[in-house]
Amino acid sequence: MEEDRRLPNWVVPVVVVLAVVALVLIGLNRDPEQFDRESPEGTVQSYIAALVDGDFEAASSFWADDGCIPVSTRPTRGAPEVSVSLVSVEGNGNQANVVVRITENSDQPLGGLAEYQEWFSLTRQDGTWKVQQPSWPYYDLECEDNS
Repeated sequence: MEEDRRLPNWVVPVVVVLAVVALVLIGLNRDPEQFDRESPEGTVQSYIAALVDGDFEAASSFWADDGCIPVSTRPTRGAPEVSVSLVSVEGNGNQANVVVRITENSDQPLGGLAEYQEWFSLTRQDGTWKVQQPSWPYYDLECEDNS
């Protein structure tokens, strides 16, 4: 009689697999957090969204009037499908640094993902945050000499 009350050996692994699948589906269906556009992280989020949408003119409207700016409105690396998550925000007064983790699909024939961190230096200009030194996906920059 004691043996009739035991669960079959396959029940626990099946429950664990179903729980993992449920957690993955919940994670995939979450909308990304929307940051306040008036904050440094919201500015970077809007800037990256414009790049991903291929609206390079809108993206360039986020650049500061001074500092380092891209040589061209066209990105050095293009605007691949990416996901971006906020790592940190540091600031004092009119300056801020925003660090993000970028995950993008590889353009290699066998595919894969590339994940790395990028930082953006921002400054307040005319009451709004502007990207003073963009990094991703612009790597050809001209910097104003403030000496």
